[in-house]
Parts: sequence; structure tokens; C-alpha cells
Amino acid sequence: MNEILTVSETAQFLKKHPDTIRRWIGAKKLSARKIAAGGKGVFVILKNDLLEFAVSKVVEQKSKQKKIPKKPLNRSTQGQLPI
Repeated sequence: MNEILTVSETAQFLKKHPDTIRRWIGAKKLSARKIAAGGKGVFVILKNDLLEFAVSKVVEQKSKQKKIPKKPLNRSTQGQLPI
């Protein structure tokens, strides 16, 4: 059986604010299910979906770090003139 997590538990796991988790759910970046609870319902996240999301974020960050560094601008070999 797949473990389910609340938005708060997910936020603790990812070390983010619960509102950030809700934004990611609203933007369809993080998969979640809405269940009827309380007045408006609550989102729950399957642990497998959370782990898949976390791994994709790590891979995304690693690929950003591997960008080819820009070459330094060619600077003149002449010294600076005194002002």
C-alpha cells in the first residue's frame, strides 16, 4: 500500500512552506489528490509521487550547475592610464 502525506508533511520533507507545496500542486508540478475532509477538502500526496518529484528537482538542479561557463572577456594588454 502506498503511504499518503499531507501538505504539511510534504512541506517538512522538502523543507518548504506549505503554501509553496500548494502552489506546486495548483501548477501541476506536484501530483496530489483532493479528498473530502473538513469544509473545503484537503490535498494528499502519495509518497511515491513525492519521491519522484524530489528526484526530478535534484536532477534539474544538477543540470543547471553543469552549464558551460562563459569565457572571460578579452581585456586589453595595455596598462591603465593614470588619471
